Amino acid sequence: MRWKTALVLTLIASVLTAGAGAKPVKLSMWTHHRHMADHLQQLVAEFNRTAGREKGIEISLRIIGDDAWDIFQNAQSRGEGPDLYSSGFVTGYANPFEAGVIAFFDDMPGFAGWKEQWPDWYWIEGLTTYQGRVYAVPTQVFNSRLIYNKDLFRQAGLDPERPPRSYHEVREFAKKITESGGGLAYGFAYCGADCWPLEWMPSQWAEANGDPAYWDWKNGRWAMEGYLKVFQLILDMKEDGSLFPGAATLTNDALRAHFAQGRIGMFMGEAWDIGVLTDQFPAKCDWGVAPIPTYDGNFHGKPRAMLLGGFWNINQQSRYKLAAWEVVKWFARYEIRGKMLAAAKNIDLDPKVLSYVEKPLQNSGFAAFAATLDQDYLATYPYLPGWEAPEISPCTVFQQVLAEGGDLAAELRKVDEIWNRQLDLYFAAHAWVGRGWNTYPEFDRRTGRFGPPQTPHLYRGVLKPGLIAEWVAVAKDLFPAGH
Repeated sequence: MRWKTALVLTLIASVLTAGAGAKPVKLSMWTHHRHMADHLQQLVAEFNRTAGREKGIEISLRIIGDDAWDIFQNAQSRGEGPDLYSSGFVTGYANPFEAGVIAFFDDMPGFAGWKEQWPDWYWIEGLTTYQGRVYAVPTQVFNSRLIYNKDLFRQAGLDPERPPRSYHEVREFAKKITESGGGLAYGFAYCGADCWPLEWMPSQWAEANGDPAYWDWKNGRWAMEGYLKVFQLILDMKEDGSLFPGAATLTNDALRAHFAQGRIGMFMGEAWDIGVLTDQFPAKCDWGVAPIPTYDGNFHGKPRAMLLGGFWNINQQSRYKLAAWEVVKWFARYEIRGKMLAAAKNIDLDPKVLSYVEKPLQNSGFAAFAATLDQDYLATYPYLPGWEAPEISPCTVFQQVLAEGGDLAAELRKVDEIWNRQLDLYFAAHAWVGRGWNTYPEFDRRTGRFGPPQTPHLYRGVLKPGLIAEWVAVAKDLFPAGH
């Protein structure tokens, strides 16, 4: 009960501070969403001059990098962590709840009434709840596509409206772009310096080949050999001389900056890249978005669109949780979420958000991701509370093979064995976690339908069947013709 007493005292303190009238409560907010940094700054400014002014709250927004978990942990250890930080940010803790970096909304005043306004499908263990207690709402979806430079296609004598569909075409197009680039432009690029793409682009592209990658939903295990065809394509283009130089040390930000300058023909894109190429690194070229190519150009299965919680977590360490709660509620409003969608910064799968978008979206790049969501299946991370991943991963071994060569298939096989051996040890040490929570025997890769889990979880819930189809049907009039 002591922690509840402390929380009440903290809330009372924040109420008194906010209501004092002399100075506003100043909240620190950290985000890694660089693709929407400008828009978030606008929304923060709007909050500060409206609801913030009324309630005596002022937000200060800080933009951080994807690898800033060490900064976050150091700040936490000094008691100087942010009051709020973006949901989905990797804090570096195996269990952030036990580490005390996430506060539950259930403890905030008015929570029950606030929760009632949202549909039941919002509450999914490991996504928006932990042991049934709420810490986020499901407001973000990210899918992958091919992003390509139409100007470089034209320069190479390629049809800019006919992007590659097979790996053979990807290689041939990349060669032609490189040849016509005269050493100034290359056909393809990959951000080999980063390891965070593990569950993102390479695995999504692998799933388009019909290969389970990252997590195998049907068998409830890690699937690290599924990356082989995708990574081999990149190695083949390196051998051809059409891969942007220094792939093993190329970061995603550097890749996108080079693409924006017209030096890269194609790369594995994610929905957030639209904001990056519009605001963070404004593209100086005519560029487009295309479906994920497959190894033979044929359909083999739907790739994963990742559903994440949003928008803000409240830091358990914050002295001003009540003020932070006001910020969470403001950003969760349909009106604000509609503004993010209208600005082409975020795909929000609650169909009701669409009614707050007043006119068709003019960003064709965003439409190529959002309006084609029915080409993907919807998923979250596997729910493995307290899981600590091995240091070795498909991304680390690929870095090594890119830089030094080696047997890629053998290395990925080794990673698969290590990860699944550690998974067995994890379940042995966490008897309360069910293997069947993340196992769906009826999972159909071609349709993306999951079916029931092998073992239902008390709080886990299920993703609403048909949610993507429902959203796309409602959203069709919001996007430019052709999408």
